[in-house]
Amino acid sequence: MTVITSQILPAEVLQVISDLVVQEALNVRVGRQLVTIEKVPPGTQVYKYRKFIGFSEVAEIPEGAEFPLEGVKFEEATIEIKKIGKAFKVTREENLANKIISIANLAKDAARVIALKEDEIILNTLINEAGTTPVTASASWDSDTGNPYNDINNAIAKVEENYLYRPDTIVLHPTKIADLRRIDPDAKRPYMELVQSLDLKVVGTPQMPTDKALVLDTKNAGLLVLAEDISVEGPTYEQKSQSYLINVFERFGVGVVRPAAICIIKNI
Repeated sequence: MTVITSQILPAEVLQVISDLVVQEALNVRVGRQLVTIEKVPPGTQVYKYRKFIGFSEVAEIPEGAEFPLEGVKFEEATIEIKKIGKAFKVTREENLANKIISIANLAKDAARVIALKEDEIILNTLINEAGTTPVTASASWDSDTGNPYNDINNAIAKVEENYLYRPDTIVLHPTKIADLRRIDPDAKRPYMELVQSLDLKVVGTPQMPTDKALVLDTKNAGLLVLAEDISVEGPTYEQKSQSYLINVFERFGVGVVRPAAICIIKNI
């Protein structure tokens, strides 16, 4: 008589998978450098917060009079917590043969696509809700007349005009970071050195549009609400295919708290 039993991946294999997923996510994602992170209970579905709009006029207060309550302008906003994830399978034979390298690559691939998707969501939110008037580049940065330093300096000035926010980061597509390695014909120095002299951290990610730059004050601009950080769930053994199904997922939401702390540079 044949006995059909479910299989279980060894605990040490699961631990390796979990460790690899977390490490690969840390290696790939850059969006978390751009926002403040707030952890909430795992069951959270909606996060409510106040989006800062500006300050009202401040007047002298006569002696004995009440202080005005409307000193800060804001609007009520919500962030929906959503789940993103990726599944992969480990075959029975891979497990029996202890093919940890192939299993590790599957785990890394799953973590990588989730990390990139998180970055995409963060960047899209920051770009779409930027509150400072965009700066239009004087010319494409890969042209002889393009001047990244001047364009970035203009964007910094626009943000600083708004309640003295201080931009500390610029986010670019890797092809535009390559443009910063060009030599400024007047200063005889790479544009990258000139930009870094503005006390800006240069962050590159393929999730950023090639024709835009994102200049922002990362301490004030956005908020990532984290209900469940990247995790491994499973495995579930599928008798029919004799494989282990493993889910990699996370639950989070993104919002902009101070739109004026973000400026877009267009047509770079």
